[in-house]
Amino acid sequence: MGFFKRFTQPRASLLLVADKNQLFFGDELKGNVNLKSQEEFDIEEIFVSLNCIESKKKTRIRYSRSSTQSDNSQLRRSDMSMPEMPEMPSMTGRSRRRPYEDSDEGETEHFETEEYWDTASLYSDNVKVSSSMPAIIGLNVDFPFVFKIPSIGRETYHSVDQNVIWSIRALMNIKNRRGMYSRGGGEILVTKPTASTVSTKEVIREVVLIPCAYCSELMPQTSIFCPNCGARRKT
Repeated sequence: MGFFKRFTQPRASLLLVADKNQLFFGDELKGNVNLKSQEEFDIEEIFVSLNCIESKKKTRIRYSRSSTQSDNSQLRRSDMSMPEMPEMPSMTGRSRRRPYEDSDEGETEHFETEEYWDTASLYSDNVKVSSSMPAIIGLNVDFPFVFKIPSIGRETYHSVDQNVIWSIRALMNIKNRRGMYSRGGGEILVTKPTASTVSTKEVIREVVLIPCAYCSELMPQTSIFCPNCGARRKT
């Protein structure tokens, strides 16, 4: 194998197809990973991962300090007046200069506020669908997988400053070659059930009809009065 070939992916395709992309907590997520190969290589493993990642937008203050030095051609510090700093927006930062007492050097302090995304893993699960095996030219094989969505957790959520994303994807590790991620899969929608499903059982009762002793019309055996003539049923 050539040296540069170690850093390239094989001529193959890895496609993940899930049976549905909208689930409730406690549901099962099923699907297949399809592998097609146009060259020979050695597979170390193929696994599917299910992850829930939360991202929040936060702000932080960055602080920096720089020094300036004057030469003889410049005015003495005692003859210089400090220019008035313009008012800066809170998000762009501010700076100030603080002189040293025993030298002509000055020091500039700069404060800058910046936004960044803080991420955290809320849930992660992996399912191994294939162990070590050789891939041959013309290989076309499916690897099924099943995930159990936890019964409780954070729902899929998107806003300007916060996201909760559930996603699924497959990864194939290859011996002495660069690994390959799957196409397909991606984000899935996980929510809470809107209402609990209650199973109902239909009860069927057999009704016996008997003739009325007065008008001969049929009436239920459990009736006390005849619905036709109103006479009381004889016992």
